[in-house]
Amino acid sequence: MPNSSFHCSAIRAFFRLSAVVSALCLGSIGQAWAHAHPETQSPVAGSVVSAPQEVRITYNEALEPAFSSLVVIDARGKQVNSAKAEVDATTHKTMRLALPTLPAGAYQVKWVAVADDGHRTKGSYKFTVK
Repeated sequence: MPNSSFHCSAIRAFFRLSAVVSALCLGSIGQAWAHAHPETQSPVAGSVVSAPQEVRITYNEALEPAFSSLVVIDARGKQVNSAKAEVDATTHKTMRLALPTLPAGAYQVKWVAVADDGHRTKGSYKFTVK
């Protein structure tokens, strides 16, 4: 029965290929979840604070510093920071932005976080200086 031998080889090859494809799919599913999202923010979203010296956001994933950013804009839509955001060199999870002395008013933090694996997230939140 020469066909029987061929049939068994084809089945074994199919199962090997299926195992490889399954492993690849499971690996890519894990990567799809690797998006950086804020865990803590300072100032806190919606808070009323004295003029902060910096904005600091800690994320759940390590960031790619070259592609991640923070800016702060005032109520008129003007960017108030001249400094560039910096990512913590040790953990790569905290991004800081030095601020000038902010007058009383409403401000918005806009952030872009690119995780080490290249996935990009962005968001914003507001705080008020009293």
